[in-house]
Amino acid sequence: MRRISITASLLLACAVSSLNCYADPHISRGAIPVENKVKISPIAGPIPYPWGLALLPDGTLIITQRDGKLRSVKGNQLTDAVDFPTNVLFEGQGGLLDVAASPNFEKDQLLYFSYSTGNTENNRTAIGRGKWQNGQLKDFEEIFKAAQGKKNSAHFGSRLAFLPDGTLLASIGDGGNPPQDFLDVFAREQGQNLQTHFGSVIRIKPDGSVPDDNPFIGVDGALPEIWSFGHRNPQGLAIDHENQIIWSSEHGPAAGDELNQLKKGANFGWPRVTFGRDYRDGSNIAFKIAGPEYVSPFLAWIDTHAPGGLTVYTGKAFPEWRGHLLSAGLVSQDLRLINPQGDPLNTESRIVIGERVRDSEIGADGTLYVITDGPQGRLLRIDPAQ
Repeated sequence: MRRISITASLLLACAVSSLNCYADPHISRGAIPVENKVKISPIAGPIPYPWGLALLPDGTLIITQRDGKLRSVKGNQLTDAVDFPTNVLFEGQGGLLDVAASPNFEKDQLLYFSYSTGNTENNRTAIGRGKWQNGQLKDFEEIFKAAQGKKNSAHFGSRLAFLPDGTLLASIGDGGNPPQDFLDVFAREQGQNLQTHFGSVIRIKPDGSVPDDNPFIGVDGALPEIWSFGHRNPQGLAIDHENQIIWSSEHGPAAGDELNQLKKGANFGWPRVTFGRDYRDGSNIAFKIAGPEYVSPFLAWIDTHAPGGLTVYTGKAFPEWRGHLLSAGLVSQDLRLINPQGDPLNTESRIVIGERVRDSEIGADGTLYVITDGPQGRLLRIDPAQ
């Protein structure tokens, strides 16, 4: 069953217009319950513009900074910044973005990174990897670069996640809000174009090559790396290994953020269907919110959440949360706790942080680590309240 957080006004619009609405939308109760049985402690900071967070087998946390620096934290001690070994475009939403440890890190010591490269007039999302040894990144190589460059410094997407078969998923944004264009149309139209990587989630092997079972292998004109498409700016990506579900969260336009269950070869509809409106003037982008050829979101945030990183909770510190999703909230300044198996009317609760939340990670003992966004970002830890 789909679980949609939606306002009564949108339901009325469905009833009196030709909108192709969900068959059984669920109305949000309004205010989202607050999780009070937690303790939030500052661990380290300030950390300029943190974006990605990854836990290594020995308990070390790796933090990326959009300005092209790497930090690590072990035993609550923040190391000095280490330069990323290749230039990144640190502008707008761009820079050094996500980090993910290899599933075989104890053997290969590889860290994978997404980042923006180029300049304001010609830039794209790229992926590289290097060996993390003695607090330094060595033997770095770029393994993927989006097929076309774009103008502006927005909508890079850029979250990473490894599938159980060892292949790597990565999200790529649609190219930017109007008036940004690509091929003489609004850049967002590329979400429906299989000849670009814009607005897609890609799947590659750890060395950057293309798996031979990707869904668009052999499709004329389609880029072979594409795994799913019709996305806007997905900045959350997480794998529920127990239930074999791939989750993604993405920034919509005004009041149109989404949580999706990714499916191989699926079209998620952007910009043909959306719950949101144009940032510039509030006008409709699409005149329907669903269609038979598109996969509907599991959850649509009508009140802007602005989702950052996404995590499936598997720890022991909060046993009642096992299998729940944790969605970092930039505008909402919280960490959303989402129960994908719960009552559709009570899907969400929130841990109030009071700062823009960029990403979260589960510590070795099951406690949570959170990084907050901006020039004075911080690393926080969330424990059960005593």
